[in-house]
Amino acid sequence: MRKFVIAISMAVLAVLGAMPPATALAVDFEWDFAVAGTLPPRSQLTCHSIEHVEICWEKAGDHWWVQDQNSNDNASAGVRWFNERNGSLYRKGYCITSLGKGKWGHCNKNYYENSTLSGFPCVWDRSSGETIQCGPEGWRYQ
Repeated sequence: MRKFVIAISMAVLAVLGAMPPATALAVDFEWDFAVAGTLPPRSQLTCHSIEHVEICWEKAGDHWWVQDQNSNDNASAGVRWFNERNGSLYRKGYCITSLGKGKWGHCNKNYYENSTLSGFPCVWDRSSGETIQCGPEGWRYQ
């Protein structure tokens, strides 16, 4: 019986050793639609914008703030974010607002204080069936 248990254990270890590391850990993906809110004072935010979209990060409370600045394109505005911890990506997602031009929407997140957070402004015309288009330049927020 002992030899059988050792043989089974060795077989299990051999199978686990053959698995690529990426299959062991999946990256969490989060999809959020922003809710309306009142933007805090700019002194509490780090903001960046591209044509038609402004995104802001509020570190106290871990909030993304998003504003659509174009009423003519029928598109929503958003931020695509990536969160790394200990040098590895472990969370990513979108915060999308469909509240209309000039209205601020926010997504309440919760990130580790010692993690790295990056954000890319995006537009998304859902009615056209297009994929979300995000700017090539992103910014580091923490």
